[in-house]
Amino acid sequence: MRAAHGKWLYFQGLEHTLRERHPELAHQVFFNSGGPCFYLKVNLSGESGVALATTRFGNTETWAILDPQLDGEPSVWAPSTPGEVLVDSLAAHAAAHLAGVPVASPWRWHQSERSDMTDLADLLTDSGVKVRRVVAGNGWFAYGPRHEPKLGLIESSRGHHLDAELPGGVLVRVSIKPNLGWTAHVHTPEWNAWGRIDLSRALTGRERPVPGVPLASTSTERIAEVISGGFPTWAEVRPWDPFRGYTPPSPFGFDPTEAVLAQLSPLGFGDLREGVGGALVSDSHHVEWYEQEPKTPGNLLKPELVRLNGLAAAAGEDAPKRLILITNCGLSRPAAAFADQAKAFVFHFNPETGRLDPLNPRAQEALPPWEDPRKHDLEPW
Repeated sequence: MRAAHGKWLYFQGLEHTLRERHPELAHQVFFNSGGPCFYLKVNLSGESGVALATTRFGNTETWAILDPQLDGEPSVWAPSTPGEVLVDSLAAHAAAHLAGVPVASPWRWHQSERSDMTDLADLLTDSGVKVRRVVAGNGWFAYGPRHEPKLGLIESSRGHHLDAELPGGVLVRVSIKPNLGWTAHVHTPEWNAWGRIDLSRALTGRERPVPGVPLASTSTERIAEVISGGFPTWAEVRPWDPFRGYTPPSPFGFDPTEAVLAQLSPLGFGDLREGVGGALVSDSHHVEWYEQEPKTPGNLLKPELVRLNGLAAAAGEDAPKRLILITNCGLSRPAAAFADQAKAFVFHFNPETGRLDPLNPRAQEALPPWEDPRKHDLEPW
């Protein structure tokens, strides 16, 4: 009973905050103080309204703003969301229904603050592109069957992104990565896979030797122009497949250099090429292979990575080079943190399959998304 009373008091506080912050809606606010399932509602017409309630997805209870439209998508918020954010979102959805207009940004994207990603979503929408989802500060959403929806959560620490849909079922994911800046990938029904959009070439006509475009080097308006233009505005795009582009394993083995080059080049390492004696060379990066003996299993430690990074820096003639490390072992946390600080990319190489897997966050950011975002749609009734 104490828990129910505490929830009643919290909803009462939300009602007071809503009336105080949005007095234009005060005469339409209703709080079902008798419970048992409390909700705060802004009446629209008749019995319909926009409601704020706690909703349970499996074992997790979250906040949700429920739309009166049958095919509407709930706006899902973390349990720790401040009350001011919840009532402002509720008010934004109610005001839009009353005026017969789309929900104002950033609330229409289920975000509480304007950001580069919400600005990009607005620009794409204005150009006729359908924006499916924005993940900035809030990464909570509902998906799956409407009679028993599931809870989706995308951690904002992975960077901000939006998913947009172009004609023909073409999906585009535009991301802002903590280490790499702007990145973009495209998914088509024909490929059933993701391919990288070279934003630098599309924006400037020049390819960068590393994935991503620094935030300060462009604008959301230019990014929106490139994305909304579709394939005609993009440079060559091909699907990324870690097992495509080189000879698969055989009784006679395969060429590790070819395997690595076939995977890193499509990820955006544009000037990486095969040099004399099968070495991988680049004007901006130094590629080191580090093979740990089977007798000494364990992760690569920070001191060794510092040494290898020094070799990479010294390999540059006019300017230090950045490290790309290919290894058969793991990476300690301090080593991974140093790799990011040094702007290095560290990948694990599987000698049996030739597959590369990222070992530090910067390398992880270079990889494309791993699944079709339509799998996280909220199904129609």
